[in-house]
Amino acid sequence: MTEAHNGDPRIVGGHLALDLVNTVAPRVPGGSEHHEYLPGPAALLAWAERAGVAGAEEARAVAAAWSAVPSSAAQAWHAALEIRESVYTVLAAGLPAAGTPGIGAPRAGAPAAGIPAAGVLAASSPEAAPGSPPSSESEVVAALERLGLRWAGAAARSALVPGSASPAPESAPLVPNTAPLVPGSAPPVPGSAPPVSGSAPPAPEAAPGRVVRLLVGTSPALLVPDRLAHAAVEFLSTADLRRLRVCPLAEGGCGWLFLDHSRNGSRRWCAMADCGSQAKARRLTERRRARRATGVAG
Repeated sequence: MTEAHNGDPRIVGGHLALDLVNTVAPRVPGGSEHHEYLPGPAALLAWAERAGVAGAEEARAVAAAWSAVPSSAAQAWHAALEIRESVYTVLAAGLPAAGTPGIGAPRAGAPAAGIPAAGVLAASSPEAAPGSPPSSESEVVAALERLGLRWAGAAARSALVPGSASPAPESAPLVPNTAPLVPGSAPPVPGSAPPVSGSAPPAPEAAPGRVVRLLVGTSPALLVPDRLAHAAVEFLSTADLRRLRVCPLAEGGCGWLFLDHSRNGSRRWCAMADCGSQAKARRLTERRRARRATGVAG
């Protein structure tokens, strides 16, 4: 783990699905050493509240449900990690083939930064840790199947309510307006502001004119994985992968994924205050050492 990620993971992905993927540092396909930010249900719930998956009252309801049925906490945690690794498997396998800048297309004369073309991370239960060896294309298909099952379960526990209905209780808030009802349906209206990573779901009145509204997370015990599954499917089915970047591992980055919304598409690091500043400091140290070595040799 790099010093840049010693504390709580930053919310820098630009989408909840990416922030979930970024709860491992470093994100190295096939790597054996990593730091797990979600080592158990308690850490998952704390992160979920911080990332905007659940509000404060919702988090208390989830904690109460897990306390009443302890096995439900482990179930939710396992589901969340399975969703996380499934999303990463799909992205790690597909992005290099698409030649996304910053992911699989190295700069001229420079080593490839980020996820190599063959680097596919196996996705399964938490036993298949983020350091698993690269997997085959069949495991990508399997990852999508697992994610589909999680999404189907979340959909079964969701509800449609009339658009004119009064605001739902916080235990069952609305899905953000940017999330389509069905995977593959129309993305957000062009020109609309991108969702703020880590923000809480908007209030019901934020979607005027809608006939119905979709509520995800009506079961407190499974609220967190249900919303993560919905967010993951929404991202994979609508995201503009041309904006997807990876914090460059070859240059000392962490391998985290993020959406580049900069005007000229030049964002390089997950966060300049973390990996960017440390890489800059390392380069400065290397130059100083090189100058001293040259001086001694001369």
